[in-house]
Amino acid sequence: MKFNLKSICLIFATIFISTISFAQVGIGTNSPDASAKLDISSTSQGLLPPRMTYAQRQAISSPAIGLMIYCTNCGPGTGEPQFYNGTVWVNMIGGTALTQPPTVASTTAASDIGYQSATSGGNITNDFGNTISARGICWSTSQNPTTANSKTTESGTIGSFTSNITGLTPSTLHYVRAYATNASGTSYGTQVSFTTASLPQIGDPFQGGIIAYILQSGDPGYDANVRHGLIAASSNQGMAEWGCLNTTISGADGTAIGTGNQNTIDIMAGCATAGIAARICGDLVSGGYSDWYLPSIGELQKLYDNRAVIGGFDWNDSYWSSSESSAGMARYMNFFNGQFDNIWKDYGSNKVRAVRSF
Repeated sequence: MKFNLKSICLIFATIFISTISFAQVGIGTNSPDASAKLDISSTSQGLLPPRMTYAQRQAISSPAIGLMIYCTNCGPGTGEPQFYNGTVWVNMIGGTALTQPPTVASTTAASDIGYQSATSGGNITNDFGNTISARGICWSTSQNPTTANSKTTESGTIGSFTSNITGLTPSTLHYVRAYATNASGTSYGTQVSFTTASLPQIGDPFQGGIIAYILQSGDPGYDANVRHGLIAASSNQGMAEWGCLNTTISGADGTAIGTGNQNTIDIMAGCATAGIAARICGDLVSGGYSDWYLPSIGELQKLYDNRAVIGGFDWNDSYWSSSESSAGMARYMNFFNGQFDNIWKDYGSNKVRAVRSF
């Protein structure tokens, strides 16, 4: 129904007269309840309060006690009815009125991208008076990830933050968004994307050397979720003797994959001779790494198996392992035919090739 100016004036005049005559107003009823100043009666329509955004509500100057509005963007859904109690805005049962979810101004571009990890972050500029209960990064291989997908959770309030993302899929495009949550809901920053690195393969340059072996199921230290293995130095470390002939080195008898590092530590502790194979490796700083060691015979076997793709070996020569066989002898491998044997520790013509673990 449309009203012209004359009709509107007539309605207000009627209300005014009714107010003077009866001190009550009835809409849809000729008999307003005696306890009500305004009595609206309807079985098909309701009372519609003013609808406004949180920002518009905040712009109301000196709201009156009992002032009622419907905040359209307060909370995680489509809003809620609220009224002013003289001090703060509250909901219809007197609880804290919802405001807006936090403002997440941005998502930080990914950095330190690995094959299963990366670093990102975000910047939260407003919490709208509600404590931020969670913030972090959510990610997925599909666009517009939410907290229902994988996520990090960081503590803190407004401001910038950084998150370390793990458990990613190698060689895969990932989408990430910063998020923040308060009592009014969760909001998200802009979406950024990046592609994780390819898994390292045997023969690839990696962390200061060349990948020589990747641990397999059953190997000590194998992790189905994180790739580990051996890295060979990019070149030989020359020739040397094993050292300390006729001296038993306690603990240096490991032969399996994963024992070479401890062998090397034990040899260096138990044999003070300068220039021995273990000390050359243990003191080596190469490619920015200083945790090199002389491989055990089991680790040396993997270097021999993959010698063609690792490169830099003298195939006609033999190489020391860190595995002691007796007080007088230690184990070595012939890279011409793959045979391993024992030889006197003071033999000085075996080659040395350092390795490290990743």
